[in-house]
Amino acid sequence: MKKYSEKFLNDSDILKKAVCGLEFEFYMKDLSYYKTLELLNQYLAPVKVWGFRKYHTDFTPDSQNFKIEPDLSGGANMVEMITGPMPYFEAKFHLVKILKFIQMYGYTNEKSSIHFNLSFTEESDKNLNDLNVLKLILMVDEDEIYQVFPSRKGNVYAKTIKKMIPFKEYDYNSVPIDVVKNTLRLPDDKYYGINFLHINNPKESQRLEFRYIGGKDYEKNIGQITYFLDRFILDVYKSIDATFNDQDIQELENYLEENINNFKNFSKYDNFIVDFPGVTLQVDQQYSYDIINAYYDRIYPKLHKLVDATESLQDCIINFVTATQKIEIIDANIKTTQNVSGFDFINCILADGIFENCHFVNSEIGNCQLIKSRIHGCDITGTKVLNCEVESTDLKDCFFMGGYLNCDMTGGVFRSGKLGPYANISSETKIVSDTDNFFNTKFDDDQYNRKKDQGSLKGYKK
Repeated sequence: MKKYSEKFLNDSDILKKAVCGLEFEFYMKDLSYYKTLELLNQYLAPVKVWGFRKYHTDFTPDSQNFKIEPDLSGGANMVEMITGPMPYFEAKFHLVKILKFIQMYGYTNEKSSIHFNLSFTEESDKNLNDLNVLKLILMVDEDEIYQVFPSRKGNVYAKTIKKMIPFKEYDYNSVPIDVVKNTLRLPDDKYYGINFLHINNPKESQRLEFRYIGGKDYEKNIGQITYFLDRFILDVYKSIDATFNDQDIQELENYLEENINNFKNFSKYDNFIVDFPGVTLQVDQQYSYDIINAYYDRIYPKLHKLVDATESLQDCIINFVTATQKIEIIDANIKTTQNVSGFDFINCILADGIFENCHFVNSEIGNCQLIKSRIHGCDITGTKVLNCEVESTDLKDCFFMGGYLNCDMTGGVFRSGKLGPYANISSETKIVSDTDNFFNTKFDDDQYNRKKDQGSLKGYKK
């Protein structure tokens, strides 16, 4: 990879128009929270670093006032440092300084990441309202990113943006690129390599959040991180108020050809049998070829979503229940690359995924996020469990919020929720409630409605 001075010297006029905000997720090593805060203020002076013992505070950082706060999503010891938006050269200076600080006093693991929030100055002629989203999606070279940060490939918290391009609506690959642009719909989900949720804000608050970079020891890759900051800025700049070129058209046609052919191939049961010999398909637990073939038109769109969202699905049973129109996955070993919703998992091993509105029975689950799901008889480790109903299950080092807990919980963080008669929370579990929490402060509401759970832990002591 070329050095900055060699690669981007001629682009300095563009780069200096950028405004950058930075977010760093890391763990404190041996120092206390207060000592870390003291060192940061000395290290970054004259910038003031404000410390909070509260998750997602209302404090808004600026170029002279940063903040550090707990990030409970990575466990009790993870913190997140957030800068305000800064001019490009100032942001790059602080980027390098904070990465060196993490090298000295902190550490990172596979749950850690760094985010760039990018926009452009008032004086520039670029407004993110005019972003050609499809052009940016086609322009970003994800393979280059994954070569440097391989653990981010397939990461459900930084999913590939290529999957945003629609293809199921088309029968051929040479669809006019403007048609695809007009049918592209941005997801209501921030967990992509690029978070597009804020591009239509007023200019003073609009931004694109790049979430690609992270993983164990990311702080040691200073050269690569500064390279990608510049690369991302240039990609965005060249995609604002921009038209498509021949390379964009060819890139899109290659993508459509591959995905349309795969989806068409998937629509025939005989092709599925050939492509997935280790997967046994059933209808109401019946193996009959004629029955399965008769229902296959109903099954394959959901089946395609599952296969497309997982890595190497094989050696399992997939059963379609006609009475409920639900699909059961039995005896599967699953690692996801996209969000999964609306399936039942029985006797499965699941890792590194985001699952919503699912049902889990007798399964092993690790490093996942479970949302609005039912869980029974499972072993769960290092997972965020949000608004779920959990019974007869062992939770270890998990983050629990909302929902109903009626099982054993060891370690981790209990933020809110109702306790059932068989709930057993260990002394090692951090309890966070309005009246009794290990940060000794109140915490904010977030996207999950907690009103119905308030007061359910009053008086509870570890």
